[in-house]
Amino acid sequence: MTFGLTLTGLCADPPLTLAGARPGDALLLTRPIGSGTLLAAEMQLKARGRDVAAALSIMGLSQAAPARALVRAGATAMTDVTGFGLAGHLMNLCDASGVGADLSLDAVPLYAGAEALAAAGLRSTLWPENHAALVGRIHGLPDGGMKSPRAALLFDPQTAGGLLAAVPQAHADRTRAALVEGGHHAARIGVVTEHAGAIRVV
Repeated sequence: MTFGLTLTGLCADPPLTLAGARPGDALLLTRPIGSGTLLAAEMQLKARGRDVAAALSIMGLSQAAPARALVRAGATAMTDVTGFGLAGHLMNLCDASGVGADLSLDAVPLYAGAEALAAAGLRSTLWPENHAALVGRIHGLPDGGMKSPRAALLFDPQTAGGLLAAVPQAHADRTRAALVEGGHHAARIGVVTEHAGAIRVV
């Protein structure tokens, strides 16, 4: 089954886009990554049911409250993480804003079970294309993202992925804490740098 949806309307306020991130801004992510790997494994009957159920419960949460919280925190740029994976959407944000990013690999939240499945070599069908398009632009990536399962998940296409936002440092920790208190899996995963178009994994 295929379902398509188009939404049109008017924006009452200036839109928050990919452009606008500034060096020094913190990067906040409101949801774990790894849903593409989990769902690919589920189609092969290789994922644990409790991991899939846990991911679906998170994926079903509304993003309205996190979006409002990020706007109140003064977010300078924001996008949702979908088919291009975290690496792809972060690169799009950097390119649009004329900035770079330092990404803390250990700080990126993962869905339960996703890292083990990635370690077993399970990938979404979109993973090779995402990896090929981006690996040359990401510095410090362990083994080019081929052997490190956590690094591999940076290229994992997401279904119902989280929001990725650049937020002024002064408001980042308080905003992340408020999101977590509200039941969201928010994490501070890096910082915006002045090195335009370059993502460095640290």
